[in-house]
This record gives sequence, structure tokens and C-alpha cells, in this order.
Amino acid sequence: MLEYDGTNFAGWQQQAKGRTVEGELRSALRAITGQDHVVYGAGRTDAGAHAEGQVASFHTDGRIEPRRLMAALNARLPEDVAVLSAQEVPDGFHARYSARWRRYRYRYLDRAARPALERARCWHVRGPLDVKAMSQAAKALIGRHDWTSYCSASEPARDRVREMRSARVVRRGEFVELELVAEGFLRGMVRSIAGGLAEVGLGERPHAWVGDLLRARDRGRSPRTAPAGGLILMEVIY
Repeated sequence: MLEYDGTNFAGWQQQAKGRTVEGELRSALRAITGQDHVVYGAGRTDAGAHAEGQVASFHTDGRIEPRRLMAALNARLPEDVAVLSAQEVPDGFHARYSARWRRYRYRYLDRAARPALERARCWHVRGPLDVKAMSQAAKALIGRHDWTSYCSASEPARDRVREMRSARVVRRGEFVELELVAEGFLRGMVRSIAGGLAEVGLGERPHAWVGDLLRARDRGRSPRTAPAGGLILMEVIY
């Protein structure tokens, strides 16, 4: 399991250009073992998004025990990525396809003053958020739905159905936090939901609009996309 600050990454998935978390992990493994490894992540976080509980899996020859491998990786990974735990898993385990649920959190800051310390880990919105209205709107997200209105147009139309187990909005101190648990998340899905709920919280939309848009299955009517910095992959449940 890994945590990382996504501020200076182009996302999890390795790309032809741009620094990625997967790329850093594969580079560290290569330095330790002398071999290239295919690494599978439980979720493909966006550029700028963070993780406290990302899970990755890969095959090794087993010559380095997990405790030593974790220490070796942390000695070679950059300071914005850390391995929190490592363990052997049964044959057939896959970080992505074996996962049952994933938990994401999105953080808003609605105070008057802009953030300094948390500027890369929240979305500073201009105006107080109506948490009660956002909570009411979020209830419409629970269940099994086609998420066309809340996902990237690049997602295959035949594969946009996911089950949302829970959707909660709570205030914690100066922050408002959206927490979503689902079997899987499509590209852009959490940030679109966060953007739509912000529109409700700011009084720009009625709370029923979130559910109406979901049922419309119309990407052309999608809400604003929330900035990536407020997004954190919290946990993957197997």
C-alpha cells in the first residue's frame, strides 16, 4: 500500500511524457531487482490527485521478503511517494480487479481567506457551502447507475455502470468533505460529482438537480469539474 502527494505528478498511470507514480515505482523496482516489472494500481488517480491508501501489485521472484522490499523501495522512491506496507498475496490477486470497493474523499474549503498550508489538498470555493443541501443531493447517487453524466466522454459507453455504496457530505472544522464508496470509479467521475455538489452547496442549483442529471445520462449537461487537488484515494477494500 502506498501514499503520495500528487501535486507534482501527471497522475498514477505511466505515460510517454510526464512524471507519474507508477513510473517512479517501476523505476525503484528496477533499481532494486535489475528487472522491469508490470505494476497494477487499484485506481488511476488524476494529475494532482493524492492517495493515502493506493494499492499496487506486481510479480517478483520472491527472493526479497516484503519487509526488506518495502524498506528498499522507500530508500529509492522520491519524497512525495511512500510505501506504507508490503505483503505476499495469493496467485490470481490483482490490485485493480480483485478490489470490491474504493473510498475517495473530496475536500472543500469555504472560508473567506484562501488556504496557504492546504492549498494543494482542497478546493477553495468562494462562498459558504450549504452542507444540508449537498447531503440531500448526494443521496440520489447511492445505488447502481449509468454515470454518463458524471464521467469522461472517453469512457466506453457500454461500461459506464457502477454501484455507489455510500455518498456523504459532512463539515469538519473549516472543511467540507465529500466521501464516496463505490465498486469502481470512472475517469473524471469523482471530480464531476464534487463539482455538481458544489453548485448545489453554493445555491446555484436545487438539490434535486444532481439526481435529475444522473438519470439524464447526458454528458453534454455535465457539471463543472472540481480541481484535482481536493481529491484523495483513501482506501481500497478487498
